[in-house]
Amino acid sequence: MIRSLTKAAAITALFLVAEGFGRDVDQLEIGGGKIFIEFEAAPSPSLGKLVRNWVSASARAVTIYYDKFPVNEVHIRLRLFNGRGTHSGHTNAWNSAVITITIGTQNSAYDFAQDWMMTHEMVHLAFPSVPEAHHWIEEGLATYIEPIARARAGELTAEKVWSDLVNDLPQGLPKQGDRGLDFTPTWGRTYWGGALFCLLADIEIRKRTKNTKGLEHALRAIVAAGGTIESDWPIAKALRIGDEAIGVPVLSELYEKMKASPSPVDLKELWQELGVRRQGDRIEFDDAAPLAAIRRAITSERSDSVDREFASPH
Repeated sequence: MIRSLTKAAAITALFLVAEGFGRDVDQLEIGGGKIFIEFEAAPSPSLGKLVRNWVSASARAVTIYYDKFPVNEVHIRLRLFNGRGTHSGHTNAWNSAVITITIGTQNSAYDFAQDWMMTHEMVHLAFPSVPEAHHWIEEGLATYIEPIARARAGELTAEKVWSDLVNDLPQGLPKQGDRGLDFTPTWGRTYWGGALFCLLADIEIRKRTKNTKGLEHALRAIVAAGGTIESDWPIAKALRIGDEAIGVPVLSELYEKMKASPSPVDLKELWQELGVRRQGDRIEFDDAAPLAAIRRAITSERSDSVDREFASPH
């Protein structure tokens, strides 16, 4: 049963019912946001419980990173298929924020614990919709922040986060003919080129603020100013608000550098400075490296206020 919906949420709920959603609804309240879990078809009681835990864990990770859940309300629309896994994640805003994901009816707790998609889609809620040329920042933020948020929530190890970055960030490096992030809409540059922008921004913010602020502080300010998926903003506005919050113009400067130029990055040198070393199939950390403290802060900083919320009984 749908409980105490706002007018916008009620309109969205009617739309979802017309599409087959909203017949089985659960509601969570996490980080100041209301989360409505809506199934296309009624799940088994066991699957319903697993989904609730999965959505809760993802919302908790995003809340820890942003210091609050980024939107007041979101509808999680779940389609079912006979099997295991999650796919076809999509986030948009129509009267209210909506995330649609397809999940397997045979998913176990392990399957949901390994999933990254729900957290990825929730990160999309926390940045304004920008013109198509800047789609890389929307996907880059979600690609970069998802594992970091989950690490801060205790769901992933720092070794796992940095191992995946070492493995996957090369896909975001410019190739021959690259014209910069705004003009090279390939899959690699959109997702991993965008993630590389975020990592470089995070590191540079921490360098210039003596590791007292990071990318999350800029992004929290953007959300606080109304820059969520429910808003249409020019990218310059979002970056300017973020820069003003951290007190250094890192986002705007890096955007000017990378938007229309390949801007290659020496990842091998970057990993050395961060103290990230691959030893066979493992990642090892060098805490004597010049940027080791920044590396540690990226995956371990937490919000005391959010920790208190999740430590309180519900």
